[in-house]
This record gives sequence, structure tokens and C-alpha cells, in this order.
Amino acid sequence: MRAPRDDEQGMILINVLMFVAIASGLVLLLITREELALDRGLRMREAARALAVARGGELSAEVALRRDLEQAPGQDHAREPWAELSERGAAIEGGTFDLAIADAEGRFNVNSLRSGEAGALVLFQTMAREVGIDDKDIEAIIAFVRLKGPVTDLRPLRLLGLDPVVLARIEPLVTALPGNTSVNLNAADEAMLAILFRDPAVARRLAALRARQGFLTAKDLTDANVTIPWGTSFRSTTFWVRTRATIGGTSQQLATLIRRGFDGDGRPLALPVARWRNAAIPREAPDYPAKR
Repeated sequence: MRAPRDDEQGMILINVLMFVAIASGLVLLLITREELALDRGLRMREAARALAVARGGELSAEVALRRDLEQAPGQDHAREPWAELSERGAAIEGGTFDLAIADAEGRFNVNSLRSGEAGALVLFQTMAREVGIDDKDIEAIIAFVRLKGPVTDLRPLRLLGLDPVVLARIEPLVTALPGNTSVNLNAADEAMLAILFRDPAVARRLAALRARQGFLTAKDLTDANVTIPWGTSFRSTTFWVRTRATIGGTSQQLATLIRRGFDGDGRPLALPVARWRNAAIPREAPDYPAKR
């Protein structure tokens, strides 16, 4: 039998090394894919746990709001027990938890425009003109909400081609909530109060009084020689709850609108009517509180 020549031996060695390299690459690829699968599985488990915690926070807010409706149905303000649920950076197993809860009725509800009620139209026109929106754009907004609504958040208004700077000025004054809602004088900021009472000086006095005692009453308005404006009240039916749970390297966020009321037997209810998750959360949702 003829012995292999040196060049043949060299070719055999090259082939062997090539096969070894290919095999090593395949093994490395399999290991990498397994690591990716394990990492993906870990993140999915973390995400599931984080979402469960976020939902649990939402449920605790529902319970607190239902209890408040049962115990103090006459008024709503930020010094009631439900408002104390807010958390920032609370420690949980494997991560942290944040919760923001806020009265959603401190702004004008643009869906109130759908009723065609004169008071709602006049109030919206007053607010819009106050921040510099011209009548043409005001009519475009009203027509959009009446024809395309109800809207679930304010983002569709940006599709009307309005000046983003002007639109940004009215967004703190308006919101989009299910149905018709009043503006809670205990949740409206000073700028909103100035528009409602048509007097910045009155708004400053009422805001300062509210800051001292925590809320406003009908007597406070009488003492200030003003009457309660159209479309306002001292209580709310709709609240924001925003939760975030971070476990390991994974976070899950929820923003929920909770609506309160009574069932046919007079029992208090607090139920979610709209929910957004992660990047879909609208700008109207409250920020998390400052870390304590």
C-alpha cells in the first residue's frame, strides 16, 4: 500500500481541523442559544411576577377607594386615606414597587363636549382661548371629540395639526374620562381654579386655604363671596392608579382608571374602566411620588 505523501497528510490535517472548528462553532452556538433561552425564560418569569405585583397594587387601590366611598361619600381630597397608598421604591422580594394614586377629575373632561351642553362648550372655549388656541382650532377639537369620541386619552388631538406648543399648554387643564364628569375643586390646580372662577386672585386665596386645611367646602366659597362654578363639585367618581413593579432586570407598569359608584342595592363599587400597560400609558397618568 502506498504511504500518504506529505501534502496529502497536510490536507487531511487541515480537513480535521476544519471539522473540529465547525463542531466547536456548533457547540458554541448551541450553548449560546441555550443561554439565550434560559435568559428569555428568566425574564418572562420576572415579567409575570412583576405584572402580578402591579395588578395587586391596583387591587389594593380599588379596595381603598371603595372603602372611602362607603365611609366618606360627600367629598374627595388628597388628605383622605386612599391618597396615602402612594409609594416609591418600596422593597419587595427581588425588587421594588411604586404606586401613584390621584383624583382624575381635577381637569375638564373633553368627552363632556359630546353632550352638546352649552356649559361644557363655554367652559372649554374659555380654557382654550386662555392658553392661546384660536377659534378655528377650538372648533376642530370640539368637532373631533363629538364625531370621533369618546376619546380614551389626549393623544389623538395631536393628529389635528395643532401647534404642539399651544397644545402642550392646554393639556394640563383637560383630560379624557369615560362619560360626563365634573371638575373636583379639591383636585383642580390653581390655574384651573383661576379659569373656573374667572379671577386669579380668588384662585390664589382658595388654593392657599385648601393647602392649609386640605380641602374646600361650600362654606369656604361663601366666605370668599363666590358661588360654585358650573360643572364643578367637591367629590369625584374617577381616579388614576399607576403601578410599577421591578423584579431583577424586568419592569412592568400599569395605569388604570377606576370608576366609583353604587350598585342597584346601594353597595359601593370601585371598578377599572380603562387600563394601559408599559409604553402605552398616556401622559395624563400621574407621576410616581418623590422617594421618601
